[in-house]
Amino acid sequence: MQKQVDDYLDEESSTPIGTSVRYQMIKPDLPEKRQRVYEVILQHPEGITRKQIAKALGWPINCVTGRVTELRDQEGLIREAGTTSAPCYDGRMYPNGVLKAL
Repeated sequence: MQKQVDDYLDEESSTPIGTSVRYQMIKPDLPEKRQRVYEVILQHPEGITRKQIAKALGWPINCVTGRVTELRDQEGLIREAGTTSAPCYDGRMYPNGVLKAL
């Protein structure tokens, strides 16, 4: 039997348990790396950059950027929420996109 949106709500408070209801519904179908990237984004409601996600997961940046694009374009779970400046390896400051969960 297919689960309904109400199956993912906390009975006492009627709020999603930990993450968005939509994410809970599609989570079984998401690849593991996409899930891990999204869960890091959820832990930062103020927003997080791709570089910060890569650092949090201990992955190279190129493993994160593809997952972010998939989460944004295919799944519709995240959005770009502006930019912030961050230093590059050479010390110069560059703009980095800030990601937020929907």
